Amino acid sequence: MAGLKSVLRQSVHSFGGMPVFRFVNRKGVRILMYHRFPAATEALEWQCEHIRAHYRPITLQFFAESLQSRQPLPPNALVITVDDGYRDFLLYGYPAFRKFELPTMVYLVSDFVDGKIWLWWNQIEYAFQQTQRKSISLNIDGTPRDFSFETADQRLTMARTIAESLTRVEDSERLRLLGQIPQLLEVEIPNTPPEQWAALTWDEVRTLAKAGVDFGAHTKTHPILSRIKDPERQHDEIEGSKIRLEQELGAPIRHFCYPNGSRSDFNDQTLRIIKQSGFLSAATTERGLNFPGSELHLIRRLGVEPELPRNYFKELLAGARKG
Repeated sequence: MAGLKSVLRQSVHSFGGMPVFRFVNRKGVRILMYHRFPAATEALEWQCEHIRAHYRPITLQFFAESLQSRQPLPPNALVITVDDGYRDFLLYGYPAFRKFELPTMVYLVSDFVDGKIWLWWNQIEYAFQQTQRKSISLNIDGTPRDFSFETADQRLTMARTIAESLTRVEDSERLRLLGQIPQLLEVEIPNTPPEQWAALTWDEVRTLAKAGVDFGAHTKTHPILSRIKDPERQHDEIEGSKIRLEQELGAPIRHFCYPNGSRSDFNDQTLRIIKQSGFLSAATTERGLNFPGSELHLIRRLGVEPELPRNYFKELLAGARKG
């Protein structure tokens, strides 16, 4: 069945089917979600060229204001967003987007940019990279689990498996395990992340803002908001990040991005806080296009990275791929 689907998809490309999908979905706004950018920029530049050839790039602010006022948007409109605020955006992502004149929204984790933290899943990966251990036992949310690893690939798989597990537990449990994992692996986490996981600095953020890059809030520390029991802590994570960005940029911050971003990662309380904090929009990681009448605080996005196969990228943007 998978082979048949592959043949059918290739046929669609061979016979020029993408324009048909773009026409059918022309009223849908594609909001792309990037995270990381490799030093080799050829693939990203191809994506930018494809976007320029077939879509109408707009800012997130223009999209949100048009949706709010019920004003029509250009056909096949597209918005680019980038999550977290890694420094590789400045080094490798921004130059490509600037070259093709593509407006970009970057959602920042404010404590990350402040240098107070580095992102917690990167800490787990670092600990697994550095350990001399080959196995550990963890009690995750009351369930004992054994993890064995020897090769570099196994270490990476274990790190990502555990990080994924921590998105599903109460936040106090996540924080407890984040403290315990390096101890079990007999690794000390440095205060400053290695360069591969470094954040933008505020000076760099201001320079990018002056060059036309837009910025939004992505909480202070990137917790899973629905796993936080204390409403005051949710409020501090959400509005605190907004206030911090406004202090550094000297401009209103109107757009928010949910950490992890699936519908189970935030709740009704989260939505109330976001609206009360004055955010015009909030972006999820739920896949799909945004049509007239879409909820501005439940924006759908398309997860992309520079390394995606080209046909997959074409299908995703055209609305030809659901999974």
